[in-house]
Amino acid sequence: MKTSQTYRKQGFTLIELLVVIAIIAILIALLLPAVQQAREAARRSQCKNNMKQFGLAMHNYNDAHGTFPPGYITKTPCTSSAVWSACNQGELGIYGWGTFVLPYIDQAPLYNLLNAGSATLDQNLANATVRQALQQPMAVFLCPSDPGPNLNDYVSSSNNYNFTVTDGTTSYQIARSDYVMVANAWDSTTPPVYATQYGPAHGIGFANSSIRFRDITDGSSNTILVGERAYVYKSNNKVGGANAIGFSASNNTQSSSYARKGNGIAVIGLTYNGINAIAGAEHDVRGFSSNHVGGAHFVFCDGSVHFLSENIDYKKGSVSSATHLQDINSTFQRLAVRDDGQVVGEY
Repeated sequence: MKTSQTYRKQGFTLIELLVVIAIIAILIALLLPAVQQAREAARRSQCKNNMKQFGLAMHNYNDAHGTFPPGYITKTPCTSSAVWSACNQGELGIYGWGTFVLPYIDQAPLYNLLNAGSATLDQNLANATVRQALQQPMAVFLCPSDPGPNLNDYVSSSNNYNFTVTDGTTSYQIARSDYVMVANAWDSTTPPVYATQYGPAHGIGFANSSIRFRDITDGSSNTILVGERAYVYKSNNKVGGANAIGFSASNNTQSSSYARKGNGIAVIGLTYNGINAIAGAEHDVRGFSSNHVGGAHFVFCDGSVHFLSENIDYKKGSVSSATHLQDINSTFQRLAVRDDGQVVGEY
């Protein structure tokens, strides 16, 4: 005799479902920051590796040429009153330090294509094939933590800094960079400029520089070579970053002398307001910044890479003190110059 049994299918109640969903939501909320931190740690590590490559490239360049690469090359640097009114006059395009280290960062084909010893930057821009290569982003020049675009379209509304480049007729955006050579301390504009007012540059990379290891009397482990500068800092502060290859000397709409010396900030930087300062685009674009929490990476002249805190000892120096190395009174300034002869503090 068969016995029939009734089976009732048991399901979840609404309250049980809500509890499970709530638990899952809590777990996701707890997990998400950890995932974001892990991703940022990876991005930070890649950025540090980029800077390490630049340190090695600079040393290889030095082995081949006997000096560190110039911050940028110009026919008429703004170093005296005799050329002040004609800074970079007649030059549309100027190659920066990034061009000269290309063969040492696995970019020899691009270096050969640019033919920088014969063709000017503006001439290369007029060539569609070369222009396309100039607009090709290079991962080694980009910090993964920076949300900026691959091409630099930055134009400062306050100082009219213009990081696009021109062939004499049309302005173009070229590959962006997040790294600049250190030119000087203090709060002057891009050095070396009018020497009577600002004094000479005491960093490693500036107009027509050719700094040797023997010139770094403070020691290569105590002198910054390259630092970070973000295109967008803290999501909403547009700083401008830098350019990988070079800049235009006369694409600025301000007075010609100011514009032509000022656009050198596309490839070099100053300590200016410290690290990660927000003081207005006019000033931030001259300094160093990053989207890493708490500071920025710097590669030193010995090739080592250090993360410097945004709280590093820093006191802003005035333009008038620029000729007096003994007036340097902060750790960050001391790290930025090669020959002040002072003891570097903790950093």
